[in-house]
Amino acid sequence: MKDKIIAPGEIVHVLHRFEKEIKRHFVGEVECAEDGVARVSGYVFVVDDPRTHLFVKRPDRRVKLVALTDGELLINVLPPSVKIEELRYETKNHRLYLTNGKDWEMDLKEFGWN
Repeated sequence: MKDKIIAPGEIVHVLHRFEKEIKRHFVGEVECAEDGVARVSGYVFVVDDPRTHLFVKRPDRRVKLVALTDGELLINVLPPSVKIEELRYETKNHRLYLTNGKDWEMDLKEFGWN
């Protein structure tokens, strides 16, 4: 059993639960974590057109500090086999998925997406 809630090398998907303006998500690899904060390196995804709900990955890799105890954040730990460079969003059957386009996908409908 792990002795920490999150460990370096884990891949996380972060979204804001109550965001009212620009829809944005972040996917990255944990570099380190301590005192309830994780330093995560990865990519921001934003809704390019609010009518289509399609997320577009920003090309520049960023480092973000993520408060692990922030009640407005939903943080999913993704499988270790997922490569963040391959991740993208797809819609099918009126549902939104984060996927690597191969053998893994996560349905985001559980988070209240329309």
